[in-house]
Amino acid sequence: MRLASPYAVVAGILIAGLFVARAATGVPAWRAYTRGQVLEAAGRYAEAGPLMDRAAVGGLMTRALWRSGRARTKMWHRLPAGDRHGSIEDGLLRTAAARFLKARAASPGSAWFTAGLGDVYTRREESAREIRVVALERLARGPWALLGDDGRIAVGLMRAAIKREPTNFEHRDQLVFLLEANGLHGEALSAMDESARALPDFGAHPDFDFEELPRDLVEAFWRTSRALAPGDAPLLPRDRYLLSLGQLGRRLGHLEEAEQDLRAAMNLPGTMVVHAEEAFHLGLVLVDLGRLDEAETLLAQASREPVFGPGVASTRAHIAMKRERWPEALAQLREARRLQPRELWVLLELARVAQKTESWDQAEEALRWAIVVHPENPAPRRIMVELFLAKGEKARARGALDEFVAAFGKTEDVARMEQALAGPLDPARR
Repeated sequence: MRLASPYAVVAGILIAGLFVARAATGVPAWRAYTRGQVLEAAGRYAEAGPLMDRAAVGGLMTRALWRSGRARTKMWHRLPAGDRHGSIEDGLLRTAAARFLKARAASPGSAWFTAGLGDVYTRREESAREIRVVALERLARGPWALLGDDGRIAVGLMRAAIKREPTNFEHRDQLVFLLEANGLHGEALSAMDESARALPDFGAHPDFDFEELPRDLVEAFWRTSRALAPGDAPLLPRDRYLLSLGQLGRRLGHLEEAEQDLRAAMNLPGTMVVHAEEAFHLGLVLVDLGRLDEAETLLAQASREPVFGPGVASTRAHIAMKRERWPEALAQLREARRLQPRELWVLLELARVAQKTESWDQAEEALRWAIVVHPENPAPRRIMVELFLAKGEKARARGALDEFVAAFGKTEDVARMEQALAGPLDPARR
């Protein structure tokens, strides 16, 4: 039997030692990483950051460093404005920058760490702008003259991140926010165009909020997306692209264009669920256009898929209310409530429409359930007072008002309700 050479034995021992050493560091690092993820998800960034520092070894290094740096920038966001200019702010942002720089050196091909550095300099610029004294002559030179060195570095870093990963829309979205926050609105419009080209589905941009963004930025996104040729967005299915265009066009009020896009989507091959979704949104467009009979045909198609049941019932209720067909509206709202028993607006609308049909018991029951499932919202209790007044039951209205005050105190609504209680009832309701 041939024995192994001494060199092979030594090599085996060294390899075994290497695996033992890696296990000794890797297992605790993985535990720190997973625990840090949990804390980060819970918003406990001050605890998550040090754990990610401990996890930054071996194969976890770049991921842990990214999360460590991000935890520090999120901690900075939570500081009161007055605390962002002192040593606490400097320490948090300096630590974040160090983590991103170390990760960038270890993974120079990734754009995320460059973008992370851009975020650090964005926060530094934000902090500096709060206390910066601007000379009057600089105001006349335009918004770029008001941008400090940190802001210029932030813009450069975000553009560098985009250059490294040109198909990544998230870095482009952050550049939009950075430019807009610093008064560079024209540049933000151009950056929004590029975001739309990277991913022409507004709903797929998680940081874009229709209600919060300036209207012309959203308009720029829609115009650019709609102008794209069919091959300009190869990673986005054509039907999804047209559906997203139709949804955004409707929200912006471009109803004719939204109808065209949604009809084009429906003409493409697709599953029953996909066509039901397209039919539902096209039905909403037709409701907005006042073509209610046509809308009903589309809603009937959408209702074949249960997932659209609540939306269809709610839309049918609105159509019936537009036509002042109150019993029909009430029936649709009852269906919407069956499908969404805790939806507040459905309960309040059901109570309102039930009053119009003098279905008092249904209105009261809907409001009492709304109070149970939404105790923090004053609307159900306020409407309950109005319901009893409409019925001519002043004593019960007084009791409901006392319950409102006990729950929410003397709000502005209380004075108005007190005045209504003090006045004469409608003779028809006596």
